[in-house]
Amino acid sequence: MTSPGAPRRPRPLAAAALLGVLLLSSCAPTSEAPEEGPAQSGPDAQEEAAQAEAQRQAEAAQEREAALAGPSPEHQDRASAIVAEYSTEELAGAVLVGEFASTDASAMAALIEELHLAGSIIMGDNVPRGPQGVDTEALAAELQTLAEAGAEREVPPMISVDQEGGLVTRVGAPLTEWPAPMAYGAAALSETGGSADQTEAELDDDALTRSGHRFLAAELQELGFTASFAPNGDVTVGAADPTIGSRSFGDDAEAVSELALSGLRGLAEGGLAGSIKHFPGHGSVTEDSHQTLPVQDASLEELRSRDWVPFAEAADAGVPMVMMGHIEVPALEAGTPSSLSAAAYAELRDLGHDGVVVTDALNMGAIVQGYGGDQAAVLALAAGADLLLMPADVRGAHAGIVAAVESGELDRSRVTAAAERVVALQLWQRDLASGELAAGPGAEDPEHPGRPEELDSAEETAEALGRSSITLVEGRCEADLAANGLQIVGGTEQDRSRLAAAAQAQGIAVGEGAVVNLIGESAAAGGDVAVALDRPEVLTAADAPTRIALYGRTPESFQALAEVLAGGEAAGALPVAVGEEQRGHSSC
Repeated sequence: MTSPGAPRRPRPLAAAALLGVLLLSSCAPTSEAPEEGPAQSGPDAQEEAAQAEAQRQAEAAQEREAALAGPSPEHQDRASAIVAEYSTEELAGAVLVGEFASTDASAMAALIEELHLAGSIIMGDNVPRGPQGVDTEALAAELQTLAEAGAEREVPPMISVDQEGGLVTRVGAPLTEWPAPMAYGAAALSETGGSADQTEAELDDDALTRSGHRFLAAELQELGFTASFAPNGDVTVGAADPTIGSRSFGDDAEAVSELALSGLRGLAEGGLAGSIKHFPGHGSVTEDSHQTLPVQDASLEELRSRDWVPFAEAADAGVPMVMMGHIEVPALEAGTPSSLSAAAYAELRDLGHDGVVVTDALNMGAIVQGYGGDQAAVLALAAGADLLLMPADVRGAHAGIVAAVESGELDRSRVTAAAERVVALQLWQRDLASGELAAGPGAEDPEHPGRPEELDSAEETAEALGRSSITLVEGRCEADLAANGLQIVGGTEQDRSRLAAAAQAQGIAVGEGAVVNLIGESAAAGGDVAVALDRPEVLTAADAPTRIALYGRTPESFQALAEVLAGGEAAGALPVAVGEEQRGHSSC
């Protein structure tokens, strides 16, 4: 990572590493080719051909990574030309993402047109449901209504969602269900034998994280979504973290950096604009910004060596969007939420991020308790935000921005710069999804060197993730715990039903035998086997002789659990400390 005071290094792309590997694999002393004469053959010609092919592959990989990283200079130039023609009302709308409270998007679409809004977010209440789960046909029609809003304008509306996997899943089955992001952290450790002393090179195999996010994005993009505010770059401190928990990839900053960037690239490959969140880091504060304003008391040195590492690495690699959280950092600006703090935005820009900075939802307790909705929108823009998410009253926020620009309270050039970034992002996502770029779902050359064949579908990736992440925290490895059947307690009705189905498919009798206690967010005593479904720290309060961390409630998670209960190996390792057990621990 580049230290904040050090000279900036060129942005590294995965292709650079690939180029080095490919060239080293074929390099050897070569003789000079004659200026004239017949085509060469033999070892020298073969070597030159191999080097040329290695160069071609490296350049293609670099072009793909650049396409996935965010808007190109061409997108930025076009955005500047578009925004130059905006009225003050259009400028104010271009930096706002609204919300609505039903499954009827017509009123929201009308508001997008009237106020020239950047777009809308879809929350749980906006998702139509039927007997089999999400009514995808109705949802697609709803999103189409939003997409057609402002059809005459060149810039397509942003249709966004919070879709992380695990606890933060707005659109569920029949779309593929994904476990908590922490599952990727457990699986990544399994790839290196559970060692907590990993180097950056050992974490380079990002196929599982990238593929999982690619398939998550592809299914959303097919429905009509254009952006997902994911993944989390927050480094959790474990049990003392009340908000992020299993939403984090783990408690190691470098591991979180690698996995978050892989997730962002995967989302882009699936056609969505992703956003790493929540700068300046929500994993090490002990209050929830949905309810109040958390205070981060760490020094700048501590933050730069831990919480900010994933954001610095993401900025260095190039990412389309970063979300600014609502956290007070006295070392930056005392008494002010980071989302309204010029010092926080300046710090993020100093880390190297030049794309969109979106605020966390402006209707959260951390903001509405101390600031009026209209005032917060103006303050966030003045501080350095580019995109304002879910103001408490989007119409009031729009009017407040217009008034502030017209009065001179808010510099028009600041709003113009924000709108240019947002418009460039929307143009880039449109081209990415439609196959106009060197990468994305419609790209002619979707080659990804090193992608395992078993990750060619969402189902296969979800199954691989379930098997790779499940962690035996306490107990005997590969013990057949289900020889006499299983009794399932705890969890929700769906949890118990899914484990029962997975056990029966494994040939395990259900209703007698070992007691398997499924534990959600709160600990529960009793049972022969305690299974943490979400965050693994709840296992510290369990008294079962066998304790397992599952990190998810998906059918594939329970399939992996049934296999382990029947004597299979639990391949994952803890990505966060649990009691006395440190990151990297596994009883297998």
